[in-house]
Amino acid sequence: MHFRNYRNILACLSILLSLGTNAQLPWLKTIDPENTVATVHTVSTQATVEVSDGLHYKTNSVFHDKQRAIYQQVYENRTVARGIEGRYAWRFDGQVETEEPLEMEHYILGHQFQAQILFFDRLHPELDTPRAAVFGGKPCLMLASKNEAAVFKLFYAQSGLPLSMEIEGLAELPIVFNFDDWRPVAGVQLPFSVGIDDGARTFQFRFDAVRLNEGSLAEFRAPMRVLTEEQQLLRLHRAVMDDHWFGQTTNMKRHQADSLLIVSAGDLFTVAGNQPDAPMDRMMANRDYTVYDDLVRPVVRVSDDGTLAWVIVQVYAKGVRFDETGKPTGPLEFVSAWIELYEKMAGEWRMTGNVSNFREGRN
Repeated sequence: MHFRNYRNILACLSILLSLGTNAQLPWLKTIDPENTVATVHTVSTQATVEVSDGLHYKTNSVFHDKQRAIYQQVYENRTVARGIEGRYAWRFDGQVETEEPLEMEHYILGHQFQAQILFFDRLHPELDTPRAAVFGGKPCLMLASKNEAAVFKLFYAQSGLPLSMEIEGLAELPIVFNFDDWRPVAGVQLPFSVGIDDGARTFQFRFDAVRLNEGSLAEFRAPMRVLTEEQQLLRLHRAVMDDHWFGQTTNMKRHQADSLLIVSAGDLFTVAGNQPDAPMDRMMANRDYTVYDDLVRPVVRVSDDGTLAWVIVQVYAKGVRFDETGKPTGPLEFVSAWIELYEKMAGEWRMTGNVSNFREGRN
């Protein structure tokens, strides 16, 4: 886990282990002896790619977690970015954003090579027991995901160094990734060369930059002016989701009306949307989410005259609660469903209300 704001990492680790997080990945002891990964919330990269058919292009990627990642390809005459945000996958060609099938997440996340190594258990919550395998004619170990449409397998040496990754289920033949040219990045050893063989062509990625805790999805998203009304509202919902995950209220407040009606737990009250010490700010200060995910694609509706809209969502959250002194007090886990209410003001959507309910636990 990334422990963005944790003031007591050991206490938080104990709490999160009680929630059933996966055991440490076997190879992390080799590539991350100082446990730096516990503080990592972002992996961003830049690479130059050579393809066996003569094609050349550059790539950019940003990874926060399974529901927050982009992969951009920059060709001589065009640029294409693909993103997975919640249960919404998108493609932006520099002109128009289009919705992609949700299965595109396998393509986007499959190109987050360094993130796959660091967060294999977060990306694939259900893993088989490590077992013996062979790589390059030599014995090694293999850890595989299960209960997914695409099966991800990561092969690592007896010494713990990751060697290769395979993805089965996206094509007729397994897609094979080989890792090489390991270099230190903020104390973590990561590959700066990745070769891919998809059975038809080979791709050689040479990384110009691999950065930890740098980069933002905002750099690659389509600007609001080119989005449809539905896409704009989905984007505003992502501001709500990401602020919770990052432990802030900055982006939410930017899109709130001056007055916000809140309905929750049998209460109804109004707050100032830009109030410095609003209830939302106080709540954020007392919890840190390691998971804040959409369970379903948000349902968006806009009134016929285009002045009112609502977004219905269902969210799963997990993390840690803190007391007023900043000491972790226990685990936090719930499912919540809510309606975000919006009104068009001066040509922009503003949130005017939120009606929510929740239940403890996952089920």
